[in-house]
This record gives sequence, structure tokens and C-alpha cells, in this order.
Amino acid sequence: MESNEQHQVTQLLAHLGKTPDALDRLARLVYDDIHRLARHQRQGFKGGETLRTTALVHEAFLKVFRTDDATIHDRSHLMRVMALAMRQIIVDHARRQLAEKRGGDAVHVALDEQQVSDSQVDAERILDIEQAIKRLGETDSTLADLVAARFYTGLSTDEIADMQGVSRRTIQRQLKRANVWLRFELQGAV
Repeated sequence: MESNEQHQVTQLLAHLGKTPDALDRLARLVYDDIHRLARHQRQGFKGGETLRTTALVHEAFLKVFRTDDATIHDRSHLMRVMALAMRQIIVDHARRQLAEKRGGDAVHVALDEQQVSDSQVDAERILDIEQAIKRLGETDSTLADLVAARFYTGLSTDEIADMQGVSRRTIQRQLKRANVWLRFELQGAV
């Protein structure tokens, strides 16, 4: 994104709630980038018909901008906030999906592994990864943030380095450490 567009995003964010069309103009300006984030977050997860990429984008916009008091400073901050909102929506969706599969108060019947749907496996995988990231955050919140940025938003190493204000090599080392930790942590969940 060019510097002029970054400046426009910052200006529109400053005028949210003050200028009637600021949110509409902001949405048009960043929609493609937000849609790319959503597409990456859904990549690898079936999600079913109820959680399409466009729906995820719209839900995230509603979640972030449901009130006029959203304080977002610039484009980079907006992308982090939108990615977090999408992450929360996906995790909540996975929880609801598993709750429905379990049937609440219905009589439970054991199923063969072949009968377990792909969407249930995806929902379980999402929740396993989310729990592993939370456990990582208990020991190293920076690594957990990096993993979330990579896994949920698909940001490149360079984009994460720019966002964090550190070198590309530093991010590579930290991601390598986090991947080893997560691989070990998730072996019990597989």
C-alpha cells in the first residue's frame, strides 16, 4: 500500500464517528486487504456454508466498529484488530459447531472415526491450535502474537517484522522457536 493510502486510512480512522461517511470510505479503501486476511484465516478450514470469507469480513467489521468509540491509530493497527476479531469469530464458530455436534442434551451415540465429519475435525483442530497459542502466551506472549499473526493472518515474515519494528532475521528465529514449541504441544492433541 502506498504512503498516500496509508495516510488516507489514518485520516479516516481519526474521523470515525465525526464524519458520516468515514467508515464507508475506510471500508472501501481497506476491503481488499481485509478480505485477503479473511481468506487466509479460512484457508485450511472447511468452516461450512455459515462462515464464508465475505461473511467473516463483514462480521469482523461489525465486531470492530459496532460502536463509535473504536480507537484505532493507523492501518497496521487496524489490520491487527481486524485479524484478532476474525480469529475470535472463527474460534467461536468452531465452539458452536462442536457444541451442535455433541447435541447438547440429546442422547449420545458413539461413532466410528469414519463417521466424524470434516467440519468437526476442523473445529477441533482450530480449538487445539487456539489452546496451544494461549498456552504459549502464558510463557511468551511475544511468540504467541507472532504465531497468531502468521497462522491467522498469513502475514509474511517481512510484514510481521515491519509490524513489530524488528529485523526479518529476528522474526525468523522467533517463529522457528514458536514452531518447535507448538509442534511439541500439539502432538498430544493429534
